[in-house]
Amino acid sequence: MSRGTLPTTPTPQTSDKNERLRLMAFALGGALRGDPQFAQQALALQEMKKQENLAKYAGNYLRSQGANEEMIKLVSESPTLASQILTSTFDFDKPSSVEEYEYAQRQGYTGTYADFKKSGAMSFNIDQTTETDFAKSLVELGKKDLEDTRELSATSNELLPKLETAQIIVQGEDFKTGPTQELTLDLKTLYNDLTGQDATTVNQQQLFNSLSSYTIPRMRPPGSGATSDFEANLFSQATIGLGNTKEANELLLGTMIQQAKRDQILLELKEDYFKKFKGDTTGFNRYIRENDLIPSLYQQINLQTEDIGDLFDKGKIRNGEVYIDVTNPRQPRLTVFRLTDFD
Repeated sequence: MSRGTLPTTPTPQTSDKNERLRLMAFALGGALRGDPQFAQQALALQEMKKQENLAKYAGNYLRSQGANEEMIKLVSESPTLASQILTSTFDFDKPSSVEEYEYAQRQGYTGTYADFKKSGAMSFNIDQTTETDFAKSLVELGKKDLEDTRELSATSNELLPKLETAQIIVQGEDFKTGPTQELTLDLKTLYNDLTGQDATTVNQQQLFNSLSSYTIPRMRPPGSGATSDFEANLFSQATIGLGNTKEANELLLGTMIQQAKRDQILLELKEDYFKKFKGDTTGFNRYIRENDLIPSLYQQINLQTEDIGDLFDKGKIRNGEVYIDVTNPRQPRLTVFRLTDFD
């Protein structure tokens, strides 16, 4: 990350003054009560406030660099990590010799303060240690970010063949969906069993229903716990289903397939970024945005200026793909490309 100016958090100018007055009142109250620990308590309270501010500043800086919320949360909860980030990124004044001596003691230095001042060598060591700790912290955050992205992509890849199978089924000319089909499926299944018939349509509907059920628990983000009955009901309404209209299922399937493929592209981009920046992924979102690398979910097609049949022949659109029809810019709409429409 480049060095810059410390990001500020909008705070009234009277805030710091009021805080100092509060600490003075706290200390004075302790003195009047004869509390021998009042000074230490006041200093501890002040140090706690200082750490909270550091965490807030570091979180704001990472957000400005495009870091995801999980990274920001980790830094905001760790004043030590926040201090490392700010010290390594911005041009702070050098700490005083006393502070350096105290730091050296915490690192195992056993000499006197006079010897320490004569040596004059700890400033570099402090900066070097901070830089190393900061780099290690960013790598750990980057690894966790990449693992989460891989897990999300793995879930999408697991669903992809099931979704593509469902898409083939729903594209069948005789395949029907809708509320009536969903309500009568059990009856039709029972009738076929009693009469010995083997209706292809019913079998296809059963398979489609099973594929729909398979997607429901996998709609929950990985690592977020078990799916409750309430959530499962909500997810079932947000995915493909025999009770949906045929076009709604086609739109959902096309979108889910395209999203899974988009997730894979984003994973590959993040893996490249991880290698290029030695494990730091905090600026990934800004990087792909500024370099126009964000993969689109839908392509936009104006049917008055583009021949969609030619696009298919050139491999630029596939059967079942969902695109945005922008023929009328004021009324763009999601549309499914079907080869059957050109028979």
